[in-house]
Amino acid sequence: MSMLPLVASTAASIILAGSVFAASKDELLMNQVKAVASTLCDWAGLSRPQENDAIGSRPGFGEERAVEIVQPGGTAQIRTLKIPEGATTTGYNVARRTKHLRGSKRDDLVEVGVSHFAINFADVCIRLGLYESAIRNVGYPIVPGFDIAGVVTKVPDNCDLKVGDRVFGATLFGGYSTKVSVPKNQLREVPQYVTSEQAAALPAVSLTALHALTIAGFPALSKCSIPLGKNKSVLVHSASGGVGGMLVQFAKLCGAENVVGVVGRKNKTEYAISLGCDAVVYKEGKSKGEWWKEVEEANGGVGYKAIFDANGVETLQASYEHLDLCGRLVVYGFHTNLDNGTSLSPLSWIRMIIGFLKMPRFDAMQMTLDSRAVLGFNLSFFENETELIGDYFNTITTWLSAKKFQLPKVNLYEMDEVAQTHELIQSGKSIGKIVVRTNKNEL
Repeated sequence: MSMLPLVASTAASIILAGSVFAASKDELLMNQVKAVASTLCDWAGLSRPQENDAIGSRPGFGEERAVEIVQPGGTAQIRTLKIPEGATTTGYNVARRTKHLRGSKRDDLVEVGVSHFAINFADVCIRLGLYESAIRNVGYPIVPGFDIAGVVTKVPDNCDLKVGDRVFGATLFGGYSTKVSVPKNQLREVPQYVTSEQAAALPAVSLTALHALTIAGFPALSKCSIPLGKNKSVLVHSASGGVGGMLVQFAKLCGAENVVGVVGRKNKTEYAISLGCDAVVYKEGKSKGEWWKEVEEANGGVGYKAIFDANGVETLQASYEHLDLCGRLVVYGFHTNLDNGTSLSPLSWIRMIIGFLKMPRFDAMQMTLDSRAVLGFNLSFFENETELIGDYFNTITTWLSAKKFQLPKVNLYEMDEVAQTHELIQSGKSIGKIVVRTNKNEL
């Protein structure tokens, strides 16, 4: 009889016991430890050690429901549950560490019957126990999800929205649901020509893109105006993705003059061009040296004013080296630091550690000498920046109503296919945005 299951089981038990101590020290570490325990159990073919039961129960037909992640691990940790009667899901800025809201002292909440919600790469990181804002502000089990679209079912006093309005918006988790309570400033009406599935694809990616451009020196808001200088070129990694596609289009609206996109696969080139790229470089079948040379040639051998990079260890250093004088590298993710697998194997953890050790450490003195900057952000921590996010949202809605940008290509899935959507987005094969239909609350 193989000793592997016994060894893995013992290791998993020790790790989970140790996580109790870790909880008092570092909750991010605790959840990463739990993910390792789940990995060991998966590897040995054992059932995972379980902790507290998830909130709610299995839903019946027609009942309000949500999709939650029980604990860090693979896609087996995703499950659908019933939302208790009279309750909703909500973001952490409404009720911290609360999965379902039965009432709140806030007087600005709009209840939305959700017809569609979007899937983001961040949701995969939440599932793997690697998303700090989710761990710090919610914990597990958690209902993830930032983007929603649906119909208003209840409004507070002094609200411009009314029951029956079709809306879209952003929530700080809680979006994988058929019923969500959202502060009114995080919602906007959907223009008539936009479908609900298209609207659900917009909030996270468009807000991320607009903030990235603002701090890079291409602001849409006049009060954030920064002189652009002579060089107005932009390089966008993952230009056919959700955020990348918005960056390409918004960059043009904000004054960029040469927008170059980078995509992984050749078949994504046409879509990136349709979004407005002046040139597209694909990496498939090429060495790093080859495609980076094409990136240089696409801007006439001159460095870029701004580079937007969510790849992580694979491209960060080279991106910095391809900045022009006064150029800015904007970082909003670390996709290549993770494997494409649906869960993290022991080998995956080793690769992640190696990747972390290889991450560039940008030196402040050297950046001063280079006259370059590296900037990073994560909008899921912006709970107190309501005015700024509101301004961004107003800009996006104005552009949307005026049809100034192309809506994301939507890949539509059903609510019982969330695990499949996580696998797709991890594979790197998706183009555009992944949106889930709840089969409720559609007009």
